[in-house]
Amino acid sequence: MKDSGRLTRKQAAEALGVTTKTLALWERSGKIPAPERDWRGWRWYDPETLVEIRRKMLGGDEKTQPPLEIPGMELSTRNRLRGIVKEITCDDVQCEVVVELPDKQEIVSVITHNSVRRLRLRVGDKVTVVFKETDVMLAR
Repeated sequence: MKDSGRLTRKQAAEALGVTTKTLALWERSGKIPAPERDWRGWRWYDPETLVEIRRKMLGGDEKTQPPLEIPGMELSTRNRLRGIVKEITCDDVQCEVVVELPDKQEIVSVITHNSVRRLRLRVGDKVTVVFKETDVMLAR
């Protein structure tokens, strides 16, 4: 079950490549911060927290590790580039998002203004540029 971009303990464990028991033990021992809970007591992890947990508990530089696979974001295309949002220019309906790749090249995606808001895109955010033929999409 996904709630506004947040992940359940099971989804978080799958994304990190560990068991739910391992995640619970890390939390109980204080090695990782306790996740946010909803009114039912269910634990919710946000993707940024998972990156921090992976860096702290699994070690290594993020560049040397495989991409953090978030459950529910399965795509058929394999054309994916990681980058940083450099510029966002919007009008009433659409936005032009400039993403700087690690080699300093830039790629531009034109997406709706609503998509920029839904993804909560800001300059400096890490994103994945996904493209197939002439379509260029962003994932976060």
